[in-house]
Amino acid sequence: MHRSRLRLLAALLLASVSHALSAQVPLNEASDEAVLVLLEPVPPFSYSDANGRPLGYAVELMEELMRRSGLRHRVEFNSWARIYQRAQTHNRTLIVSMARLPEREALFHWIGPTAARKVYLYRLKSRTDVQPKTLEAAKAYKIAVVREDAAERTLLTHGFEFGTHLDRSPDHAAMLRKLFIQRDELVAANSTVAAAVMDKLGYDFKQIEPVVKLSDVSLFMGLARIEGNQTLYVKLQLAWDSMRRDGTVAAIAARHPFVALE
Repeated sequence: MHRSRLRLLAALLLASVSHALSAQVPLNEASDEAVLVLLEPVPPFSYSDANGRPLGYAVELMEELMRRSGLRHRVEFNSWARIYQRAQTHNRTLIVSMARLPEREALFHWIGPTAARKVYLYRLKSRTDVQPKTLEAAKAYKIAVVREDAAERTLLTHGFEFGTHLDRSPDHAAMLRKLFIQRDELVAANSTVAAAVMDKLGYDFKQIEPVVKLSDVSLFMGLARIEGNQTLYVKLQLAWDSMRRDGTVAAIAARHPFVALE
């Protein structure tokens, strides 16, 4: 980490401590409060085993982040729409995997990048009749999306409409099933997530192919820019920087074959 960044983080931490003391909030009490970690069931980033234990690349990153920060945490699985809304209104609430989009920039403290995120419109290889050459041409087809997902938001900014063009699903598994039963002709999917979810569902990733590139942005962990989160952010960011420097992030990524850092 550059010395200037270290000085900035130290200054932010000092300012946060001063604010907590001036507000007569015991700092150790706030620090002892468990961080709520919100997880979406999206392999390979976060999912649960048969016993309900959270697993996945982003989960492993988060657990090491908490260990190095000396923080307690508890996890909760939910739909993306609920996760996104809740994280913006509750302090000490962390999203472990989220696309860093322009409209979200000022809403969150960003920790990462944790992984690459390349999103395409996919079709079944067998559907040679589905041939959009451009994003605009894709408006001729019904597209499966996850409710409130970044891919959905991107399509909306390009003039796609619910009902007419977009068919919403609560999660990636439901969305991909719609493509395979041919309820929808295209699916807007992160290549990493699509490959991992299809593997868990018993589908072959080679059965689909990208036809239009939708976006290419990184994934981050996100902590809302609301009262009470500044000190927590500084602690997590310092821990993250140490994980990047000593190779921990790369080592964790290497254990997950679908994950790409760039």
